[in-house]
Amino acid sequence: MDLALIITMTLLLVCYYVFKAGDLFAPWTITTAIWLAIVVLFQFQGDLLYPLGSQFHNCLALWLPLFCISSLLTYYVWPKVNDPERHKSTLPEINNLIFTGLYVISMVITPLYLYRIMSVVMMFDPADMLNNIRILAVFGDENYGFLNYSYVLNQVLIVVGLWRYPRIPMWQLVTIILAGMMSAFAIMEKGLIFFLFSAMMFILYEKRVIKFRSIVISVASVVVLFFLINAVREYTSDSDTSASESTTFLDFFAIYVLSPSVAFERVQEDLTPQFGSHTFKTIYLFLNRFGGDYEVNTKLQEFVWVPLPTNVYTVFQPFFEDFRYKGVAMFALIYGFATGWAYRMMRNGSGFGKCIYVYAVYVLTLQFYQENVMMSIVQVLQFVFFTLLITQQKVGIRLRYPD
Repeated sequence: MDLALIITMTLLLVCYYVFKAGDLFAPWTITTAIWLAIVVLFQFQGDLLYPLGSQFHNCLALWLPLFCISSLLTYYVWPKVNDPERHKSTLPEINNLIFTGLYVISMVITPLYLYRIMSVVMMFDPADMLNNIRILAVFGDENYGFLNYSYVLNQVLIVVGLWRYPRIPMWQLVTIILAGMMSAFAIMEKGLIFFLFSAMMFILYEKRVIKFRSIVISVASVVVLFFLINAVREYTSDSDTSASESTTFLDFFAIYVLSPSVAFERVQEDLTPQFGSHTFKTIYLFLNRFGGDYEVNTKLQEFVWVPLPTNVYTVFQPFFEDFRYKGVAMFALIYGFATGWAYRMMRNGSGFGKCIYVYAVYVLTLQFYQENVMMSIVQVLQFVFFTLLITQQKVGIRLRYPD
């Protein structure tokens, strides 16, 4: 089964390049390459993890072709813009006034956001500060109001800043990146760091600043960096942990890269009558805040042992839990349509498309790890809104008066 998948996915990648269907960062290329890498790596992991089962293979057999077909169809059916003026520059046009305004807001609220979190964390043992920050982010009920927008606002500014450089000064780009790092530190979240990394790789590649080999070297460096961050978090959470009990690099790689696919075999259909309780978890959370009475699944998922501990279950998890295989098939089509459209918008020279597709690259790259659209739908919509706001050339209100 694995050998057949490897051969099939390899042939798909070859066909894409033979027929010049997109490039390295096309949605069908990313998806095929990611799952090909996962299946190949499993051939060399030995007995570190349990073997992959039929549930994973069945979902992958549905997801891969449906996603690739729908994204390819959307990309080629959506009208192509043959306007040389829109393609002559990789720099998207933006509204500088709105960009500057959001930049100033970010520079104010990001330090305040970090200060509010640190003021709570420092009430406890300072020696366990890093672990307490993460516990507060996962289990805390603190509502910081408008300060909560710092995370997504910095994501948007990072994308726009990277695209616009050197039209914006280096000092401004550096402060944007530093603000993003502050947001990541405020919740001890590696996701924003990976977002920054994937955005840099994609945009620099599109600008012809780096080549594929630079991406490979950078990926290896980031994996090592994440391992060191995890080691620091592990050390601060339990200073008495012996060296023999610490996570080795091989364990770390298996936990974060390979284990989600094995853990997905432990996922079962949720038989609760509530429609899409996992897929639409965020929506039910908001409905409850406005007086609804719905079941809301916890933010932190249960750990399973495969035999290493993990609590991430690939992109298939919420769709399979709610709708089984038909859910995986349905959302493969939705993902494909959405990313194929975003890729066409980018290739058409749209500033909004260029920025929004950076987020698509981030989501597609992490599909082996977890689902990052429906599980964070509010954050995704905020990203789209702020990006649309910045990339509008003209913002105004036209009033009509009766004669």
